[in-house]
Amino acid sequence: MPTTVYLEGAIKRDPESGSVAIRTIFPEDSSPQLANMAWLVATANVGARHTTSDAVASWEDLYVPVSGDPESS
Repeated sequence: MPTTVYLEGAIKRDPESGSVAIRTIFPEDSSPQLANMAWLVATANVGARHTTSDAVASWEDLYVPVSGDPESS
């Protein structure tokens, strides 16, 4: 698991494919089924899918909410 913990609403982008991922409310530490739903990835050519934090760890951060932001609640 990556060392950075992202709050729900964080957005990352894959510079190679142009795909973007948004952090969902699903926790990765409570069950294996929910870990696979930590991030929702939107692509321009194959639709959407869910993935883990490890899969998007190297992607660039576009938006990282901080605790207390109205958008992070």
